[in-house]
Amino acid sequence: MMKQKYVCILLTLCFGWAISSCSEDDVQPDLVDPQITNMEIGYDNQKEGIVGEDFHFNADIVAGEKIETLTVQIQQKQDQSYTEEWEYFVEWNEYNGLKNTNVHKHFTIPENAPIGVYDFIFTVVDTNGVQIEIKEEFYIIS
Repeated sequence: MMKQKYVCILLTLCFGWAISSCSEDDVQPDLVDPQITNMEIGYDNQKEGIVGEDFHFNADIVAGEKIETLTVQIQQKQDQSYTEEWEYFVEWNEYNGLKNTNVHKHFTIPENAPIGVYDFIFTVVDTNGVQIEIKEEFYIIS
């Protein structure tokens, strides 16, 4: 009888230990989203690029952890027609590992870019794997 009491007490202690080991230590913290502010697409934020000419892009970034990648994509819209297929992609690696930064870039809209309405997509991915994407309507003009 005494042995059964010890077994019951031992089982109760083991059960209590098992329950208490599943504490909040196992809970992952909420990941903070990266933030994009003061974004300018084109001069004076006109959201236009001129074929064959310099294009201005600016944005302030604060990562949830640290910046892993920054990319810009210019993609043709599904509901538009163009003279030919074209898209643009650029990734900037010089910001990797920074917590916050100002991205101020200039690049040329290629001569072969068809005139039309596009999606301009700016994406920030931080080292937590959390990403934010801003999509704006963008015009390529001659």
